[in-house]
Amino acid sequence: MIRKVTSGWQVDIQPEGRSGRRIRKTFRTRAEAKRFENAVRARAAAGEEYQPRKRDRRRLRDLAQFWYDVHGSSLKDGNVRLQKLRVLADQMGNPPVVSITPTDVARLRAERLQRGLKANTVNHDIAYLRAVLNVAIRMKEWAGENPFAAVSALRLPASELSWLNQEQIDTLFRELRASRSRNVLTITELCLYTGARWSEAQHLRAENVRNCSVTYVHTKNGRSRTVPIDSTFYDRLRSDHPRSGRLFPQDAYRAFSLALERTGIILPKGQRSHVLRHTFASHFIMNGGNLLTLQRILGHQTIQMTMRYAHLSPDHLIEAVKYSPRPGVDTMSTPDEKE
Repeated sequence: MIRKVTSGWQVDIQPEGRSGRRIRKTFRTRAEAKRFENAVRARAAAGEEYQPRKRDRRRLRDLAQFWYDVHGSSLKDGNVRLQKLRVLADQMGNPPVVSITPTDVARLRAERLQRGLKANTVNHDIAYLRAVLNVAIRMKEWAGENPFAAVSALRLPASELSWLNQEQIDTLFRELRASRSRNVLTITELCLYTGARWSEAQHLRAENVRNCSVTYVHTKNGRSRTVPIDSTFYDRLRSDHPRSGRLFPQDAYRAFSLALERTGIILPKGQRSHVLRHTFASHFIMNGGNLLTLQRILGHQTIQMTMRYAHLSPDHLIEAVKYSPRPGVDTMSTPDEKE
């Protein structure tokens, strides 16, 4: 039944008869009320849920905690991520999630940039918040839209990947041999020979060095990977270090950093810990290595990450000459003709 009330037009129906649930809702116009009545009756006739959902008043912090309970607690950085989400929620005023619009998200992003944060960091902020809603939607804990999904990531300039040439590698190893750190040389070799991140090599366990290969378990993306190594280097790892537990109990990164400084090699900001990984990948490709093989060695989840090294391939350079367009013979002029 639809009737006129002081505030508009009220729908008052029991789609399943007198024994069923009663629905009352008021609309501004009779047409809106009629459309709502027809939609409810149609859902009831089809056996679908027809009762309008109650307005979800949970706030952003609440859903962040839900995300942590069902998903984030299993991540290596779950606790850190939760603290980050709480900070972001507070910066937005911890609003009811239902009230957040894409404009609010864009405003948050602008405020973070104005505070001096890098674009890449801000992109991660929005991605973390988007993941909270995605998990809630997937778990059917949230029925609304994801406002964080409507805001595109900021476009980032491609960063320069620096790597060491053979002369620089030789210079670095001379400095490393002069270092007082017992393990810095071996960890550096591991990174250079296998493309490992420094943290992966630093925390390598003896149990994961076997059959002339090393297996990195605690990786950035959580996936283990195995990389073969030279038999001479393998024998040295097995003979000079513990047979169980961590091979390198003490962190040697400071010794590596100081040795690199003494060489006078200048690197882009933020690439000091990754220069060995980039050097491995660059030399691998320049020496004719396959991109798909390199992807597996480095543990990249997507080939796009590995493609950053494609331009170093000799085949890539040869094909640039071989397949580039050429003017026709009749259109080519001599220097005398140009004059």
